[in-house]
Amino acid sequence: MLKKGRLAFATTLLMLLAAVVAACGNPPQTQTQAKPYDYKSPTGDQKGGTVIFSDWQFPDSLNPLFATLVVDGEIEAGLWAGPTTITSDAKYIADEATEVPTVDNGGFSKDGLTTVLHLRHDLKWSDGQELTADDFVYAMDTLLDPNTAVATTFGYDQMASYVATDKYTLTIKYKAPFAAYLSYLPFPLPKHAWSSIANKDLATTQDVNLTPRVTNGPFVLSDFAADQSITLVPNKYYVSTSLHPTVLDKAVFKVFASKDALIAGYQAGETDHAEDFTNADIKKLTGLPGLQVTSNIAYEHIDLNQQNPVLQDLNVRKAIEEGIDRCQIIQTVLSADCAQLGVDTILPAPSPEFDPSIKALPFNKAQAIADLKTAGWDCSAAPSPCKKADGTVFPTLNLATTSGNQQRADVTQIVKQDLAAIGIPINLDGQYYPASVFFTDYSHGGILATGKYDLSLYAYVFGLDTGGSLSVFASTEIPSDASPSGGNYTRVNDPQVDQALTDGGKELDPAKRHTIYVNLLKHLIEQVDTIPMYLRPNVTLTNTNIANFFPNPTSSGNEWNIADWFFVKKTQ
Repeated sequence: MLKKGRLAFATTLLMLLAAVVAACGNPPQTQTQAKPYDYKSPTGDQKGGTVIFSDWQFPDSLNPLFATLVVDGEIEAGLWAGPTTITSDAKYIADEATEVPTVDNGGFSKDGLTTVLHLRHDLKWSDGQELTADDFVYAMDTLLDPNTAVATTFGYDQMASYVATDKYTLTIKYKAPFAAYLSYLPFPLPKHAWSSIANKDLATTQDVNLTPRVTNGPFVLSDFAADQSITLVPNKYYVSTSLHPTVLDKAVFKVFASKDALIAGYQAGETDHAEDFTNADIKKLTGLPGLQVTSNIAYEHIDLNQQNPVLQDLNVRKAIEEGIDRCQIIQTVLSADCAQLGVDTILPAPSPEFDPSIKALPFNKAQAIADLKTAGWDCSAAPSPCKKADGTVFPTLNLATTSGNQQRADVTQIVKQDLAAIGIPINLDGQYYPASVFFTDYSHGGILATGKYDLSLYAYVFGLDTGGSLSVFASTEIPSDASPSGGNYTRVNDPQVDQALTDGGKELDPAKRHTIYVNLLKHLIEQVDTIPMYLRPNVTLTNTNIANFFPNPTSSGNEWNIADWFFVKKTQ
């Protein structure tokens, strides 16, 4: 699942603090309002200046309805606000809401069927127009309209109704008890600015999708230079229950052509913050000031496209997993210890559903060949391709991933060699795609979404909602004309998976919900519906003069509180 922006619009090298696990596991019945995070207040001479933050990719959307790339969320955090946000230690805090809705404060009903969201009375859009509960209703109407073709509707489709009971109160009713309600609180969109545009045209309207001019976050868009930079200036109308209006003059997103260029730019002082690095980049970054390697609910994996008939056979999928030496990849490509970066489950620590007893199949070439034999393939002549008794040759599988990522290129080469050794031919030619092509949705011809691959290598970056994270295996999420925003790229169509997701989503008892999800995770690993490869930490470079930067391991992203950043000592 792709990492989403601050609205959690949907998902480690170091162990996260125990507080994260506790926060993630708190049942909705007892979760309480978190205390404000450890915010440092600026003094008079620490106000002003321009912070430059950077990536080596440029966003394809700055609208939470349509964003699909990790980098999209980096800029969204400055432009958009929601009722709540998630802190770096995985606690929900109020943003546009007056408080986080819980059972204790009457915001969430004990039967799990109702949320009452109370909004601040002083909210405004960046053009000065009042922001009310009607904007939340408009946003949900737009989101759930199939004509809008949004990035995903998962979670929000559990709403039976959403009604503005007054200007500052929104009441949401659910179709069934909804334990994950905090991950899918409604968010606002500017009804007064967008409602005259047909929903089907929102994605193609530049001042809505790519350069939104009416927003509600701490910054507003000032300048947009395609594939170069995005300039944000303070939104004078921004208010928040827990965060703060920025004291910066500007925040500028600057893109670099490559990771090496990004690193060089940081060293030269051309940017104050850089991210979107991988394990393999850590060697290049070691010794640089401001390097932080922190936990991330993320790892690299290989998907197996089960619309391919040969991959519908469980024994073939098992053989592919057994044929890949993941430890060798960690040692040679990542220069790390297998115990440090190895991963066997779909939700590793610090997920509350992490279970160390769940184990993926280990590397075992002989067992892989035996499993292929059970599936009807004779692989005794490997590395020549396996054959069936009738002479049918094992089909060449296309292994796709993103371009411009040397680590993934190196990994795919090893996977190709490993699988060739058991008689499974792999093609890599023409299988490296720009992220904007690889990850885009079904309607726009995305490689994953349209199933134009057999095996694929990319990262899962999960949020706090276990059900939402595992929705990538729900049959209702298989991308199609009827479900263009679906994220089930593996095309898993398993009634047992669907039932477990349904049961877990409505189970309010945390212990019972945990059992449902752990059993589901075991089933998914046993079915080899995905192959976990290695953990992916959150690697950042940040000017040591910037205060209030706290790396965030959740889907809120590292820019979750960008308005609160300031220079302890001004730099030029």
